[in-house]
Amino acid sequence: MRKLLTQKESRYLRLKRQKMDATVFERIKTIGIGAFGEVTLVKKKDTDMLYAMKTLRKLDVIKRNQAAHVKAERDILSEADNEWVVKLYYSFQDKDSLFFIMEYIPGGDMMALLIKKGIFEEDLARFYIAELVCAIESVHKLGFIHRDIKPDNILIDSNGHIKLTDFGLCTGLRWTHDWKYYAEEPQVPGI
Repeated sequence: MRKLLTQKESRYLRLKRQKMDATVFERIKTIGIGAFGEVTLVKKKDTDMLYAMKTLRKLDVIKRNQAAHVKAERDILSEADNEWVVKLYYSFQDKDSLFFIMEYIPGGDMMALLIKKGIFEEDLARFYIAELVCAIESVHKLGFIHRDIKPDNILIDSNGHIKLTDFGLCTGLRWTHDWKYYAEEPQVPGI
């Protein structure tokens, strides 16, 4: 167990030392748009590897008091090293935006699959429900709560298995995940 933790820490530190910015990636196409930004399919220029790049506008995050949720999202994505949660490879920022470089899942989401298939056969529904229970349990074991489970946030990988994504409303059990920590102190006249 200790060796495994050391290997994970070494890999994390090696990736952290790399200077990273958005110019390292070539934008291919937009694959999703949300309240605070967008998700873009990108290719890392030096390796040709495909990733999903989530770009969040800092101003929108701050205006809507979402800093704690963004921190929790980054934490769960970086800590979850399992088959149920999309992998986070890099995170960085510039003066205007926050960037999460994540695993690209080419199979689309559960909503697209539901639209394509209509009603799932019982065996397929049972399979996806069982996988969803395992995915949610893995998130809870790490001390996080997703809080936005819906077909759009359940991705389907190339083997037909699910991965959870979009932890933008996620919360954890740490003080850094409490929105009050990021809120300004109220100004009391005369004090």
